[in-house]
Amino acid sequence: MRVLTSFLPMEIFTRNVVGDTPGVTVASMLPASLGCPHDYALTPGDMKKIASADLFVANGLGMEEFLGKPVRRANPKILIVETAHGVRPIREGHDDPAKGTHGGKGHDPGEINPHTWVSPRNAILQVREIEKALSAARPVSAHDFRRNADAYVSRLSALAAEFETAAKTFRRRNIVTFHNVFDYLARDLGLTVVGEIETAPGQEPSAGEIRDLSRTIRERKVPAVFSEPQYSPKLAEALAREAGVPVRVLDPVATGSRALTAYEDAMRRNLSTLKEALSAR
Repeated sequence: MRVLTSFLPMEIFTRNVVGDTPGVTVASMLPASLGCPHDYALTPGDMKKIASADLFVANGLGMEEFLGKPVRRANPKILIVETAHGVRPIREGHDDPAKGTHGGKGHDPGEINPHTWVSPRNAILQVREIEKALSAARPVSAHDFRRNADAYVSRLSALAAEFETAAKTFRRRNIVTFHNVFDYLARDLGLTVVGEIETAPGQEPSAGEIRDLSRTIRERKVPAVFSEPQYSPKLAEALAREAGVPVRVLDPVATGSRALTAYEDAMRRNLSTLKEALSAR
């Protein structure tokens, strides 16, 4: 059975479930250096990969806009697994509890935020969807998939518990992020995203928007501006200078190492960063 995953976090989750199960291969369509597949256009090489795969593991909720007709054209028989199926979605704007006044600006109200995996609790749900799909597609290996998924979920549960324990010590709860990638983690931890630097991918804020965001940071006592390693830090640094706060880095694990523990390792670095920024007086 040939399993194709859309991008890095889906590959890490799937490889943890597959483990060393014989007769199953896992590959990623996007290279580990590319990041979120927002607006990604399939290449002829991608179409070949899809054509030769049995199962396609995606995040879903609009993260992979090419899902559907383009994938079906390349391989009418492929099974598509949208792993975020069981996650309670965050909608931009009106029903988004992790957003403050500036948070929803630039997003279509009601648009679903697809960055579900950046939450260990959601990651557990997504891993279980992968296990379920693999077991249905290959019942002979269902026992192995369950065993591997149980072991990985146990590790992810410990990770989620570390975040939740740390959140009880946070003295500050308002954050400003580079874009809307940490909203699910904020919901888990009782944080409020009071602003984003880029409200649409590649859309830089104006000087006036930077001034407004800087005022929000001061008024809401935001302790730091959080940038992402996938983007240039220049905008975050300019905003932080204007607001008089430091820049810290949070990694949504959209790029990086393909190691089986890469998600946990990156999220623990994020936890350390959040503790340092939010627990100080």
